[in-house]
Amino acid sequence: MITIYATKKNKNGTNNSRKLRNKNNLPGIIYGNKNTSIPIKLDEKQYYLITRKKNIFLKKIIKILIDDKLIETKIKEIQYHPCTSKIIHIDFIKIK
Repeated sequence: MITIYATKKNKNGTNNSRKLRNKNNLPGIIYGNKNTSIPIKLDEKQYYLITRKKNIFLKKIIKILIDDKLIETKIKEIQYHPCTSKIIHIDFIKIK
């Protein structure tokens, strides 16, 4: 298991996600139960931990710490830039 740190994202949309990426952050989302979802942003160093061994982490449990709350998740989908193969968005799904 791995623990990563994230913060809640205040603004949504393509333009705001692009600004996050320019500041070495990665937009993501945690899907939960009953249509609840939490938009998050990860620091570049945090998503490096995931991408370093991307095939392994697709099946592992990842704990995300947001505002002193620990959420157990799995990776649902990783979206890559079509030309650079750089990660542009990560979707997580809440387990418990």
